[in-house]
Amino acid sequence: MLDKPVQIVKVTASTLSFGDIEIHPAYRQVFKAGNEIHLNYGEYSMPYCLAKSPGRVFTRDQLYASAWDTEQHFGSNTVENTICRLRNKLEPEPRHLQYIKTVIGTGYKLVIPAQTPAK
Repeated sequence: MLDKPVQIVKVTASTLSFGDIEIHPAYRQVFKAGNEIHLNYGEYSMPYCLAKSPGRVFTRDQLYASAWDTEQHFGSNTVENTICRLRNKLEPEPRHLQYIKTVIGTGYKLVIPAQTPAK
């Protein structure tokens, strides 16, 4: 019995990629459809963290720590603001989220949509 293929983040020695997004950790660069997307330090760190473990739910505290290596201050909305900016920069249609999903009451996760096989 053959299992359906599962779409995952493609990992090579130098990149993480999903959809039309490529993350180049050695250079701290992110490309969308071949064009470099300029991200600040926190904006880069969060999708890199999410892409290393697609489907895993990360709390706001975990994402904050991945970006700034410290604990988030109570009441801060830094993670939410950063995720909002990332969605505007990385999502194909920011009004119809495809990659960065909110897990209500918990945090965020990276979802890789299944690709339709070529006919």
